Amino acid sequence: MPETVAAVHTAIDPPDAVGAPRTAADLIARLPPDRPLLAGLTAGELRHAVAQRAAALRARGVAVGETAAFGGPNGSAWVIEYLALLTVGARPLPISADAPRAEAERLLAAAGGGWHLGDAGDPERAGGVVGTATGKEYTVRFGDAGDSERIGGVVGAEGAGSGSIVLLPTSGSTGTPKLVQRSEDSLVSEGERYRLAVALAPHDRVLIPLPLSHAYALGWLYGALAAGCEVVPVTPTALNRIGLLLAEGCTVLVLSPALARLLAERRTRQAADKRPAVPALRLAMVGAGPVDSRLDDLFRAAFGIGTARNYGSTETGAVFCGPEGLPPGCVGAPMPGVRHRLVDDTGADIQDGPGVLEVRADDADPWHSMGDLAVAEPAGLRILGRRHSAIRRGGRWVSPLEIEDVLRTHPEVLDAHVTARAQAREGEDRIVARVMAAPGLFDPAALRAHCQEQLAAYKVPDEIRLVERIERTQTGKARGPRRYRLAAQAPAAARAYKAAELLFALDDLGVLDDLDGDTDTEELALRLDCDPDALARLLAAAALLGLVSDAADLAAQSAGPDGALDFIRLEARLSRSWVTREELAAVARTGIRNRRFDRAADHGALAEVYQKAMSGDAARARARLAVRLLRPSPGARLLEVAAGPGVYWEALLSRDPTATGALVRLGRLAGDCSPAVAEAVADGRVLLDPPLDPESLPRRAFDICVVTNGIHGPGSGSRLDWLLGALRPGGRIVVDDVFAPSEPGAGTELLLDWLTHGGSAFPHVSDLIDALRSLGARVDRHLPLDSSVCHLILATESQ
Repeated sequence: MPETVAAVHTAIDPPDAVGAPRTAADLIARLPPDRPLLAGLTAGELRHAVAQRAAALRARGVAVGETAAFGGPNGSAWVIEYLALLTVGARPLPISADAPRAEAERLLAAAGGGWHLGDAGDPERAGGVVGTATGKEYTVRFGDAGDSERIGGVVGAEGAGSGSIVLLPTSGSTGTPKLVQRSEDSLVSEGERYRLAVALAPHDRVLIPLPLSHAYALGWLYGALAAGCEVVPVTPTALNRIGLLLAEGCTVLVLSPALARLLAERRTRQAADKRPAVPALRLAMVGAGPVDSRLDDLFRAAFGIGTARNYGSTETGAVFCGPEGLPPGCVGAPMPGVRHRLVDDTGADIQDGPGVLEVRADDADPWHSMGDLAVAEPAGLRILGRRHSAIRRGGRWVSPLEIEDVLRTHPEVLDAHVTARAQAREGEDRIVARVMAAPGLFDPAALRAHCQEQLAAYKVPDEIRLVERIERTQTGKARGPRRYRLAAQAPAAARAYKAAELLFALDDLGVLDDLDGDTDTEELALRLDCDPDALARLLAAAALLGLVSDAADLAAQSAGPDGALDFIRLEARLSRSWVTREELAAVARTGIRNRRFDRAADHGALAEVYQKAMSGDAARARARLAVRLLRPSPGARLLEVAAGPGVYWEALLSRDPTATGALVRLGRLAGDCSPAVAEAVADGRVLLDPPLDPESLPRRAFDICVVTNGIHGPGSGSRLDWLLGALRPGGRIVVDDVFAPSEPGAGTELLLDWLTHGGSAFPHVSDLIDALRSLGARVDRHLPLDSSVCHLILATESQ
């Protein structure tokens, strides 16, 4: 393999300071107009496109010094928008492509107001008073209640440098997100560091499948511009596209740990003779998070080269890098022009042993604390972890990253995150490991023994917790614990139960069955043996609360959805059984693994109500719709994984009695299979409840896999890798389930159901779609149904 990150720091001289480029426009201007530069655009074409867009922005009123938030997927349009804003003299504020409008407005408010460039690219004023960032922290007000939320602010105003300013949101992985000011001068310098450190040359082709809104990816964009080589930005979920681009000759691949793992796992799953060659790939650099030994070995086995390392921060850009083959946690050597030192709590230099890392990329700048503990080793600098989260045991520092690396080497562990909990005695922190493991395979004793074999005694976790999910940022960093406070709407929420209790009381009385719009309250009272005046008052209150409609307003009111009464009766039972204040408090005290629902002897009465609500007429209509969209061939093989009676089997058998396959019922509320499915089971056409695990589930055996009312777990219904592996090449997967909204609103209460008697995998539909794409599936259709929390997602296995 060619040398990728080597001692080239002095082999290539930096450009002469006089007339050196200070902006991206300077970097592009010095290139030949016909030089391929941006995913099919030459340098001349890019300059022309940027000039046109800048003129359009000026015409709409975007002016010098104003902040402009913009998003969108990775690609040429993103780069053109960014460069055009700099050309105008505005302050670009890149936001995540999937960020909702509300998030963009919060960030703009934190920056003092400005412009929001929507999907169509039309600038709109947003975020309060338009102005420029001042480097202070803002308190932002939202909503009619006037509640305020401090969301960080703009940091780094001092020493931001000359020239245009870019505002970069931090990930929030270590606390409240901030906006960081970076001068374009500093971004150009970072690009030059990349050029020198990894010997970027005009013949290179740099593939960036990370969000350009992230500082790490943006720094690499400047690196490509500094070298005058072609840069190809693509969306992180476009795994097929990334594979094709590598096969077409990309030489440099920019990665986060999470994306490196996905690409390596996907390539490993491909048959050796079907893996496209990557003939020109010379450098795969991973930044924005630590690389453990399992990931490095996996990537090397898949692509033939190991992972080079990169280290920096939003405030400084990249400051360290190292070649492939470094030990876990090691980030190599300082990049050209970067000075560093390790200091103790007093700021004094440390010559030997761990210390807080400080860097300086320019002798005119002050020392900048990276907030990480580090130690110098022969292979280079090793990062021990964040200073505020590092662990102190018996006067010795313990690296959370080292423990996480060991945990992930255990075959049952899918992910891990290690933190410290302060003890009464200073310097004796308690080590807490949160572990994500495959369903049914978690053995804390075996995992502890594994740690004892691999770690010194003082590094072994005191507590190992099983969690369903470790929340991470877009680039794969584990998020720190969230902080909460009582919200202004809490008193209103405390009263909300009264509306539900009123609705349940009306059902108990038999009122809801007789609400036909023709029967008056006196006749209802007589029929149901109620007091006429009291019943009239109850119904009047229900009308004011929007629970029922007065006959005079029926024309303006929409009727309740099909099956509404079944859902009301399910919620009525849950309000007295599994979603009560007592059960929620009990789960908080004892943990999800010890919840009472899973230990209860019988759920027969609840199961009946549950199936009426979740597998009724509406569910059967969704199944018929999905089968029509799938257009299965005669004799199709179906695997249905469901907490229900097999509504998809019903729909398929009604069209094709020759279909064969299996039905796997999940959970304690699934009940019996329907008569039509029971007949197919008796005939041997449908196998009932086979084991759903990698050893027992036939690979490449099914044409269609359906997961209905089971994607959230707990259990194997959430194991998309297993289910996709059961499909033949080109097979289809359907997910039919309810999902919590990504923004506060109706449906959020589902999180409480999943806490007390369900599972929490893929809480939002975007989580599921991202997971399907990360496993190589092509998402064909996403159908939110009837403005409800039900969604149909159809995807194709594309391995």
